[in-house]
Amino acid sequence: MRFLFLTLSLLSFGRGHSQNFTIDGNVSSPYEGKIYLWYGDKVDSTTVVNKEFRFSGEVGYPTKASLSVSRKFKDTGFFVLEASNLSVDIAIENRHQVYIKSLNGSPSLTQVKDFLVYKYKNASLSNLPELLVARLETIIKQNPKSQFAGMLLSELITDREIPYKQAQRLYNLLDKKTQDKEDLQKMDVLLGAMSRTQVGSQLPDISFETEKGTPEKLSSVRKKYTLVLFTASDCIPCVENDRQFANLYKEYHRSHGFTIYSVYLDGERNTWLDHIHREGVRWSATIAPKKFKDETLKSLGITEIPSNFLIDENGKILAVNITPKGVHRGLDPEAAAYVPVPKKDKKGAKKNPLLKPVNKNKNTKKRK
Repeated sequence: MRFLFLTLSLLSFGRGHSQNFTIDGNVSSPYEGKIYLWYGDKVDSTTVVNKEFRFSGEVGYPTKASLSVSRKFKDTGFFVLEASNLSVDIAIENRHQVYIKSLNGSPSLTQVKDFLVYKYKNASLSNLPELLVARLETIIKQNPKSQFAGMLLSELITDREIPYKQAQRLYNLLDKKTQDKEDLQKMDVLLGAMSRTQVGSQLPDISFETEKGTPEKLSSVRKKYTLVLFTASDCIPCVENDRQFANLYKEYHRSHGFTIYSVYLDGERNTWLDHIHREGVRWSATIAPKKFKDETLKSLGITEIPSNFLIDENGKILAVNITPKGVHRGLDPEAAAYVPVPKKDKKGAKKNPLLKPVNKNKNTKKRK
């Protein structure tokens, strides 16, 4: 999972009246030596004495930063650096891996928490995407240079939590000169994929290899309603989701023309075969051994699993990242009304059941 949402306590946003920052650090594990601060195109260093260290400098806007104990290992100890007096507690493991245990002193940390808590508490609202867009637009307009704003937008785009047109509009508000290059590149790719795979668009006629070793086109198995499911045998939330979809397949395959075309992002063919046989998969099961590096998956913007598209008999996209409950409500609203919401799906049903996103959790697999 990307570190943004999994390390809420480390995030910060704000402009501040001064560009000066200080970082007072404490190392919980025994360590003596250099520690490095990376931010923007700069790198600074200081010496840890009695488990303590200090950095000071200037930063023009909230910027991605990291701490390391070696110039060879930059990608450790991520946080967002801003003009403020910060205090940080870190741990050092395996000689070079820095873990940030806590970060305090950001004057606007509460604002960040409020945004994420607001998103969680209002997850069942049918207009949540519009509400998130409005909130994020306010944040971006306050400081278009902020890399935090770009990171947050990148997260929402990756999870497809906001519609393409609104995502593109917010992207256009960012100051591209100051944003993190990796985030910009990622958003460019995902926005391109979103533009091609919006609700109402035509899903490409993808083709992957079946257990027999032969390619199978999506169009060859398409029915009135087809769920194009991207999953994996070693992804726990994927397997849980798949089993719920399997129940719907058994119930509505014949009566409602509902079927599934699953694409497993599995590197080991035998492991995949064992899994689909053990699970009793009866629908079209294919494999993408290159996983997230597969060009077809890249073109569709698949950067995490589980992900899916619900399409009609002509290949038109009806929904993106729909839950089992959403499919059930769409196929049989009356029956679904008597079925409890699955324990994994705590967000509730939206007014339009075909637009409810997949329930994400910390076990969701991301592109590496």
